[in-house]
Amino acid sequence: MSEDLFEKVTATKYQPDIIERTEEEARRGMLEGEAFMVLEIQVIGMVEKDQGKDSLIIDFLAACNQKALTSRWMEEEIRSLTDVCEGTVMGITPRVRSGLFLRIRKHVDQELCLYRLSAWLSMGDDGSQRWSIRDQIDPVFVLLDMSVVGRATEARRLAGNVMEQTAS
Repeated sequence: MSEDLFEKVTATKYQPDIIERTEEEARRGMLEGEAFMVLEIQVIGMVEKDQGKDSLIIDFLAACNQKALTSRWMEEEIRSLTDVCEGTVMGITPRVRSGLFLRIRKHVDQELCLYRLSAWLSMGDDGSQRWSIRDQIDPVFVLLDMSVVGRATEARRLAGNVMEQTAS
């Protein structure tokens, strides 16, 4: 995968729970049973001008440790988890898309983080890697599309499979 498939953004409006740590701090935390966010995919809905008309744009942002961003493994995880989000949670109808457009357009900055999917790493009792997947759906999205809750459950399951497969 070439590097130009990802646009590097150094600051994001929706701050993830990723903490930059030294390798020693991370190792100590893992031994103490702490879980670390490795990657978060943010699905951002924005209203932008397209050929003179306002339209809804869905953008996928990935947040991860700066050092990990250059690894081929992280690029693959970003791609895989983005595909999971796109294929499940963002499988929306034109009616929902229209409703999101109207709600987001009312926001001051005309932007809303619709969904977050994050992968957390911890150490099992036997010293093995353990992955957990967490997510968050914006209440506006749930209000417009109650079925997003079921799609999010599927997204967590698929994301867990992705992380377990690449960890082995």
